[in-house]
Amino acid sequence: MRTLIQRSRMARGQALVEFALVLIPMLLVIFGTFDGGRAVFDYNSLAESARQANRLAIVDQDTTAIKDRAIEYASSLGLSTSNVTVCFKTATTTQRDCSKPSQDDCSSNLQIGCLAIVTSTTAFKPVTPLISSIFSSISMSSTSIGTIEYVCPTATKVTCP
Repeated sequence: MRTLIQRSRMARGQALVEFALVLIPMLLVIFGTFDGGRAVFDYNSLAESARQANRLAIVDQDTTAIKDRAIEYASSLGLSTSNVTVCFKTATTTQRDCSKPSQDDCSSNLQIGCLAIVTSTTAFKPVTPLISSIFSSISMSSTSIGTIEYVCPTATKVTCP
C-alpha cells in the first residue's frame, strides 16, 4: 500500500516538472503570435498610408499635403513628416525610391506621365520580452508609385483636390 502512495506523489511531481518545461515554449509561441499580428497590422497600416498619399500625389503635387495625408492614414503608428518621403521622377527613370533626389528629378518640370513616389517608414518594436531582446526594433518601409494624372497649377490652388 505504501509504495502505491509514493508512486502517486512521484507522478504528480513529474507532471509539474513537465508542465514547467512545456510552459515557456508555449507562452513564447502565444506571445510571438501576438507580436507577429501586431507587425502585420503595422505593415498594412504603413502600406495603406503610402497608397493614400500617392493617390493624392498623382493629382496634387503639394508635398506638405501629401505627407499630411500619409500621417493621417497611419495614425496608429505615430508617423511624423520625417517618416514620409515624396519625390517626383521622370517617366523613364529606373529608380523606385527617393534615395537619389537629384537623379531623374521631375519636380521642376512637372507634367502628366511623371512618377510620384511616396515612401513611408517606421520602426516596429516587439512587446514580448524575449523577442524584443533578440529584435529591439525592426525597420519597416512601404513605397507607392503612381503616374501623375493632373498637374495642379500652383497659382490657382483652388482648383486642386
